[in-house]
Amino acid sequence: MTPSNTASADRITEFSPALLLDAFENFQGSFFDLDRNIRIAAATLKHLRTELRAQMTRQGLTAGDRVIAALPNGPLFAAVWAASLEAGASPILVHGDTPQSELDRMAEQGCAQFVVTEFDSSRSSSEGPGQPLSAGGHGILRWQRVGSGDARRDVTKLSSVPLHPTSGTSAGPKLAVRPGPCAVAEPLHYIQTLSLDRSDVILCAIPMSHAYGYGMCFMVPLLTSADVLFTRHFNPALVFQALHEMDISVFPAVPVMLDSLLAMDAAHPVKRPRIVLSAGAPLSEKTFEAFRHRYGLAVRPLYGTTETGGISIALPDNEFDGGVGPAMAGVEVDLRPSSSDDFGSAKILRVRSASMMTGYLEKDGVNRKPVAEGWFETGDLAEIDGRGRIHLQGRLSEVINVFGLKVIPREVEEVIALLPEVAEVKVYARHDMGPDVMEAAVVCRGTVDEEKILKHCEKHLVSYKCPTAIRFVSALPRTASGKVAVELLAK
Repeated sequence: MTPSNTASADRITEFSPALLLDAFENFQGSFFDLDRNIRIAAATLKHLRTELRAQMTRQGLTAGDRVIAALPNGPLFAAVWAASLEAGASPILVHGDTPQSELDRMAEQGCAQFVVTEFDSSRSSSEGPGQPLSAGGHGILRWQRVGSGDARRDVTKLSSVPLHPTSGTSAGPKLAVRPGPCAVAEPLHYIQTLSLDRSDVILCAIPMSHAYGYGMCFMVPLLTSADVLFTRHFNPALVFQALHEMDISVFPAVPVMLDSLLAMDAAHPVKRPRIVLSAGAPLSEKTFEAFRHRYGLAVRPLYGTTETGGISIALPDNEFDGGVGPAMAGVEVDLRPSSSDDFGSAKILRVRSASMMTGYLEKDGVNRKPVAEGWFETGDLAEIDGRGRIHLQGRLSEVINVFGLKVIPREVEEVIALLPEVAEVKVYARHDMGPDVMEAAVVCRGTVDEEKILKHCEKHLVSYKCPTAIRFVSALPRTASGKVAVELLAK
């Protein structure tokens, strides 16, 4: 075989859906709907996949199309994902609560031909155009053609490749291309690192559409045949009940979920999961200690990106170290010096693994430059200690310039969080108030005023790292994955 033919064969293998479809076909576990108290067997999922594929192709779906799939956790998500891949289409996985205006924008940017959502009878008057697709006892889907066929297509025609929206390491929406080989490598890393197998029961309260939920709550079960207990949306009471009454072994969560559970009454005994994970945002020492005290279990921070999949998981230590653990099995990390000397020992973290995306999808092809030579720069500032544990210092893109000096927001947040009256805090730049203004949004659990917080900062921080202003809020705005939506605060 000539080198050019070898390259072509490698590309065919790289984008083949075989590994994904085989995983779905070989799945022998079940999905349990906590909202409706029903179990969906593997055979039911596969039948639903077949029925939906037939309806989707009758409505015009062809190989090379892109489908915006905005669906809740559960059988609809799984069946549409598999049906799209079998038909040669590429699903763009987005949150099930995404409003129509945003779906339209995403379809335009992603050159999608179709949008599929769950039909909500309570909002039928505002559902908009589209054809109904029957999902039997699991509901009705709304199938909408967008654009005008070929006029909407870009020159890149991918077949059967899951696409994941992301902002990348810089602002602006992108689509990460994560075909079969990398999508399967990520759960294999989780399985090896956490010793997961068919006997596990995974509680999914995070969106399967998000990279974290997709890897831990969807792909891991497909490869192990572990059972999945899911909620369509996070319901603290329902999750609390499931943790206390059902045999759950793995609970992937985000910090705000853990805080919600800690706020509930814990009078009756709990059946402890074997593993509780926290990702999407930094886990505070307060939450870690409170969860350990309540449940006798150390929460394990997990770190990853949409582009790389999971990167690291903290060891099951009983002491809080503020880190996100060592790199998982199958993952390499190292640090690259930044162009500035203002960050001390913190450097830019980069990653290399088999779960790496192929690149970002652009109109003229897949941009592979971000994974040059197999390494991806995360845009996160970090340190790695002598035990190989990663300690994140913040996003390079969030670093604030104050009078020409660089401030890492997380360093300021950790100081403010030392106050017992502070429940949560987020530090960010307020460019609308001036080029050097730094504000801290604070959620209180007790009585504290701005003066006390500022004096506390002056005592523990050099002057230029002290916030210019304190803003008290009832809650920090968050994305579906639990990250603080800084753009909503910095207005």
